[in-house]
Amino acid sequence: MKDGYSALLEAAKAIVTYIDTEYVFDKAAAGGCSGMDYHLSDKFYDLIVDTRKAISDVENGPEASDRDGEANVRLFEVAKDLVTHIEKERAFDKVNDMGPVGIETYQSDAFIEVIQSTNKAIQEVETSL
Repeated sequence: MKDGYSALLEAAKAIVTYIDTEYVFDKAAAGGCSGMDYHLSDKFYDLIVDTRKAISDVENGPEASDRDGEANVRLFEVAKDLVTHIEKERAFDKVNDMGPVGIETYQSDAFIEVIQSTNKAIQEVETSL
């Protein structure tokens, strides 16, 4: 595996692990009785699943034969789509209850760092293509 793809693999694993362990969401809605419902959109969920599959294919080999690093290219594509979605939809891992004013959703410094390192790995692969 080329060095750029090694870094991308590790970055993709880090962002998926972060999403799973830190409860990252991209949607929030009133849940009734003054409660809030935080959830993943279908698109965000699908991107996470696709990224997990691409990681597995790179680590364990895809189900079909891997011609010319197709698994690596697929990982690049889904990781880029995932990070783009996170940035565009302002996915969040922190919520600030502002009382009667409402809530504020935001990204923690740790989440921002994981996003930036994934973006850096994606850019390294892009420049090597």
